Amino acid sequence: MNVTLDLRCGISGDMLLGAMLHWYSKSSDITDVLTSIEEASSAISPTKVSFGTVERHGIASGRLEVKWRSDHDHIKADRLMGHLRRSFEDSGIGRTGREISEKILRRMLEAESIVHVVRDPMDVHLHETGTPDTIVDVLGIGMMYELLELDSCWVQATPISLGYGEVDTSHGKLKVPVPAVRAMIRDVPVRGGPVSGELATPTGVAAALVMTEIWLDQETGGDMSEIHGERVGSGAGKREYAPPFRNALNIYLEDPR
Repeated sequence: MNVTLDLRCGISGDMLLGAMLHWYSKSSDITDVLTSIEEASSAISPTKVSFGTVERHGIASGRLEVKWRSDHDHIKADRLMGHLRRSFEDSGIGRTGREISEKILRRMLEAESIVHVVRDPMDVHLHETGTPDTIVDVLGIGMMYELLELDSCWVQATPISLGYGEVDTSHGKLKVPVPAVRAMIRDVPVRGGPVSGELATPTGVAAALVMTEIWLDQETGGDMSEIHGERVGSGAGKREYAPPFRNALNIYLEDPR
């Protein structure tokens, strides 16, 4: 089976996890999965995870919402990795999912260490990525990768849309894509736009890099290209845009036989 991640509207951790949950929820009850993710991520700070369906320009998409205490202090990378590893025991995630989750977080931390000029990625002091929603996304994506049995599929992806403009961060305003994303996209097909804003986040890009085996080029994965297969899952981003831009990540499944 071929699985295609349609990243022409960008990618964030919550968009990808939302699309995977949307796919899985069509055939299975996701209540236990959400409870496991919520309980495991609360090790950092009390966290609430909810999932629902929204319409984006007439098409249903999954929407993941994560809330945590606003007084949570940002943490160092080694503590975040420790929280993730402890969350494995609380969630019941298997070996395949653990490997995917840890690879995603490590890819993010390596990018952050480049940006902060720190030799050991575990010594980086994290800001936006040092929060409970990072554990939710990274753990959840690993769990869903395992439950959807994606290790038995060929996973391919379209070029990543990055957006443009500026985004507010703890370091002040940064140009899009933010430095951690720029450090990760050197060898993959990307494009600026097609709308303003941050369309590709560090968590999302790290997950795409870990999961994707084949990257489509601009010709075969561009705006006018048809993605083969059935759209099985869709994950909506936080912001809503005017048509035709949906701000949703789609997953397609194709049986090439």
